[in-house]
Amino acid sequence: MKPVLLSLLMFFLLAVPCWAGNFSFDFNDHSTQFGFVQKLQSQPYGDTLGKVRYLYNEDTDTNLGGVSAGVLGAPGNIDGLKLGIELALNGGNAVNDQKVLAFGLGLLTQYAPPVLAGFGVDAHLVYSPEIFTFLDSEDYFEWGFGANYQVLPNAKITLAFQNIQVQLKNFGNQSLDETVRFGINFSF
Repeated sequence: MKPVLLSLLMFFLLAVPCWAGNFSFDFNDHSTQFGFVQKLQSQPYGDTLGKVRYLYNEDTDTNLGGVSAGVLGAPGNIDGLKLGIELALNGGNAVNDQKVLAFGLGLLTQYAPPVLAGFGVDAHLVYSPEIFTFLDSEDYFEWGFGANYQVLPNAKITLAFQNIQVQLKNFGNQSLDETVRFGINFSF
């Protein structure tokens, strides 16, 4: 499995266009997650974003991929605050070889006030009700939060917690990912 992860990682590093975006890589002893966010359009009140991510959790035998599209912008006059909404599609293999496919609505927030000189926090939530879940899944709920510190103008270190719960037809409620990961985030 590790050669596949390294191959995918190298592919994403080589296939990056020269537009504004960022690449993230998070890991711990038993799981890894990497993602790519691409700014699709910039407007005065926010940006339209496209995202791709891959999660592998060895403890729960989970391979989960996801794509999403949404907007992220600054509401009002609060320096460093950004709020967003997105449509997300997540799918893959989960516990006991169950197949998951979930289409949902996501909310996200980022707060990095200039007064804290590089420190920021973020949180996200994705919900897919039963009507928008397919294959072996009946419900999908994901949430997470984290902190980051900008060590260079284009690089951050991150520490984040993520929880993914899914209702499986034959196995009930299962936790696909419930862990803290350390990581890096590069902007370009």
